[in-house]
Amino acid sequence: MLETAEFKHLQEQERRDKKLIEHVYDELWNKRNIAVLDEYLAPNVVYSSPNMTCNGIEEYKNLYRMYAAAFEKSHLEILDMVVSYDKVVSRVLFTCVHTGDLEGIPASGKEVKMQAISICKIEHGKIAEEFELFDELGMMQQIGMELHRKAVD
Repeated sequence: MLETAEFKHLQEQERRDKKLIEHVYDELWNKRNIAVLDEYLAPNVVYSSPNMTCNGIEEYKNLYRMYAAAFEKSHLEILDMVVSYDKVVSRVLFTCVHTGDLEGIPASGKEVKMQAISICKIEHGKIAEEFELFDELGMMQQIGMELHRKAVD
């Protein structure tokens, strides 16, 4: 069992980590301030999702730039957040307008709403790892992408 001083230290660390994630999300998606990444990402940050991995700040920034260019008028709302030791788990609602090309998908001008779940590991006051799962299928349907079933032999 944690002693009182250790418990208070852990509570304070978890509070700081929660504030860090809230700040980064707000600056990045609501204010479009990419400079926040230089301040709050570890140099060797690893971002992963089921279909990609980015290593380091520059790859992370390139991924952000791709989505920021394709989706303007973005707003990110944190729906739930759980903090435990060095992990912050967030469920968010991302609202935006598809105004630019996204990997060959031309701008549709449509509003998009999608939820995502992100798990961030915090080390020394910086995001060291992020795993994200978002409703990619829902996003594609909302921007008008036609989805076809592949015939199975």
